[in-house]
Amino acid sequence: MASIFDQALSVGLETTYGTPVAPTRSYEGQSDDWQREMEYITSQGFRDGMQTTRGDRYENVSLGATGSVSVDVLNKGMGLILQHSLGASVAPAQVGGTAAYTASFTTNDIGPAGSYTWQMLRTSTNGTVNCFTYEGCKATNLDFEMALGSNLNMTIGFDAENEQIATSAATPVYVAATSPFPYTQAAIELDNSAVVNITGASVSLDLAMKTDRRFLKGAATKGEPLRNGVPAYTGSLTAEFSSMADYNRFVAGSNHKLELIMTGTTAIAASNFPFFHITMPQIRFEGATPVASLDDLGSVEMPFTILDGGVGAAVTIATQSTDTAF
Repeated sequence: MASIFDQALSVGLETTYGTPVAPTRSYEGQSDDWQREMEYITSQGFRDGMQTTRGDRYENVSLGATGSVSVDVLNKGMGLILQHSLGASVAPAQVGGTAAYTASFTTNDIGPAGSYTWQMLRTSTNGTVNCFTYEGCKATNLDFEMALGSNLNMTIGFDAENEQIATSAATPVYVAATSPFPYTQAAIELDNSAVVNITGASVSLDLAMKTDRRFLKGAATKGEPLRNGVPAYTGSLTAEFSSMADYNRFVAGSNHKLELIMTGTTAIAASNFPFFHITMPQIRFEGATPVASLDDLGSVEMPFTILDGGVGAAVTIATQSTDTAF
């Protein structure tokens, strides 16, 4: 008899948008908010004796589904889901003759090009494992959160062409010997210099994807999401009020380079350590004034907007791991 501990989240990379594939990798998802979206089209008019909407005067239409995948960032195995979550990617390249490989994932002017099939195994109270498959999944937003007492967490929001239960459940397959990046492995650099008063950091990337591309074509199936606006890339730092420097950056309205660097403590080979490195070459701090307290040290919130510097990517994620491929 299955239990709630037999629930699983798995993914496969689609060759064609909306054509489901068998999942090839599983992730330790921390939440389940995948939901089918429905539309009910009704017809009403003058009718003698009508009490409310008639039961034979409506049509239900499937609009697809939405959901998100929330996981702790691990020191390997992340490339598969990052590959089509920003815009562009560079496959792992070997570092010298070592077992270390670097890869990168960057924003661009197009947005995510590939799609995924996600599969969620949900256990009902009668002990049955039920398989829900989400096909044609394209990333719509990407968020990172680093807090004291936590691991670096990543949440990717997806729009799905369809939710269905016809596809058979795949056997979950996890990447072996992985480790998360706890807050003790985090470092913040501002303009290439270490900042030591930060207590929390977040990055939020809204990819501006149009997810309701529907047409009069004799079917409800929508078109593949495409970018239809200016992406909104933002974030925030929380810090102890250690000097006027943070406030002065806000008041000046100047641009700065910001980096969130996670570095593992066990070397892959020689001096090559696992890392997960988020670089934002140009940001603008947009708040705030420091605040005082009677029961804690002074603090300052530093929300920021990520800007396009005109050269290169607005956001780059670089990884080093033992992954030889996505």
